[in-house]
Amino acid sequence: MSQISVVLPCLNEEKGLPVCVGKIREVFRAYELDGEIIVVDNNSSDNTSEIAKNLGVEVVFEGNRGYGNAYKKGFKSAKGEFVFLGDADNSYDFYDIPRFLEVLNTGADFVIGNRASVMKGSSPFLHQHIGRPFFSAVLRRLFDLKISDSHCGFGVIRKSALDSLNLKSSGMEFASEILIKAKKNNLNIQEIPITYHKRFGKSKLRTFRDGFRHIYLISKEFFNR
Repeated sequence: MSQISVVLPCLNEEKGLPVCVGKIREVFRAYELDGEIIVVDNNSSDNTSEIAKNLGVEVVFEGNRGYGNAYKKGFKSAKGEFVFLGDADNSYDFYDIPRFLEVLNTGADFVIGNRASVMKGSSPFLHQHIGRPFFSAVLRRLFDLKISDSHCGFGVIRKSALDSLNLKSSGMEFASEILIKAKKNNLNIQEIPITYHKRFGKSKLRTFRDGFRHIYLISKEFFNR
């Protein structure tokens, strides 16, 4: 069994994917980690799958587009004790993997990043200064989640804990669901500061549509406590 599984949901990530895979493999070698990389092609229209196969990583296909759909497909293939979540657009630095593992080794079940440093041009004003703080504050208030950055897409969770969450979201609201259900299942959730970089390729976020999906999911989970 692999110690670490890195799951990368991909929708047209042919530019960033080779860079991310290269960084992950460097970390595996430098720290002598037993790991696997799982690329989930979420019905890309570019050469994402071909590039992933040429890189020699595992590729699975999820035809129903959606951030949550891609992750759920990837989780089914993950064999590691620890499962990393990260984007394949190079906005998150996979050289940080050892820092996340250090926190897991202190007894945490789920460690997420806090984008304490945001590089210029990497996040729209509306997302960085309105959406991100708003949703983080809502989750702190409604679910007592002691986090600063609820929708950071970089983190690691124990596979045993992940399997208990029964995640169902298909889209970007998956980021809210995994935190809420982790809290409901009394997981030890920790947060570490990271740097958020400018991505390769276009953002997949649809500001208002995805925002309303988050609000619906949060409301549903709050009233179903």
